[in-house]
Amino acid sequence: MTRIPKVGNYRLDLEALRVLRHRYDARRCSERGCCCSTYEVVIGKRELDRITGWIPLAAQYQPGLIEDGALQNPFDQLERSLWSLDTDEDGTCRFAYRWADGQTRCSIHSAALEHGHDPFRTKPRSCALWPLAVSEGRHPVLSVADDAYTFPCNIRRRRRDPVLDPTVVEVVEQAFGKKFAADVVEACEAAKG
Repeated sequence: MTRIPKVGNYRLDLEALRVLRHRYDARRCSERGCCCSTYEVVIGKRELDRITGWIPLAAQYQPGLIEDGALQNPFDQLERSLWSLDTDEDGTCRFAYRWADGQTRCSIHSAALEHGHDPFRTKPRSCALWPLAVSEGRHPVLSVADDAYTFPCNIRRRRRDPVLDPTVVEVVEQAFGKKFAADVVEACEAAKG
């Protein structure tokens, strides 16, 4: 039986993590083919409170967040303590906007950068983590989103490299911090054999 490495409370799907190469390029996103128009982003109360504070600044990039001079509620309540980010009629996240050159961007991310904040600590964690994903449940697993390879920014590396692609390490670091990312790299190194 293969031992599944663990970092903190997370098990690591090293097979999936090792083959991923992620090269984000907003120019390759299209309205129908980007992560902003594919997923239902579910957030808890803490993320809701944090994101709500960014809506006025995000509205500077995405004017659709304002209607008749008033900020709109870009959330749908799913349960007592769970919400999802609302989407427009095309299924695109209400926080997404098209830059002048046609690139799809996140208004929360842009507002955070403009105001000197870490966008990966500002926008929803699942967005910061993508194309990686964490399974729900008692023993969460850090892996790659099931459909990540349907997007042009993700490719499978040709050979199973025992070392994680630097962009995968960067995504883990942005979502979980430097220490966690270093522990994931170490777990990968230890499992080489």
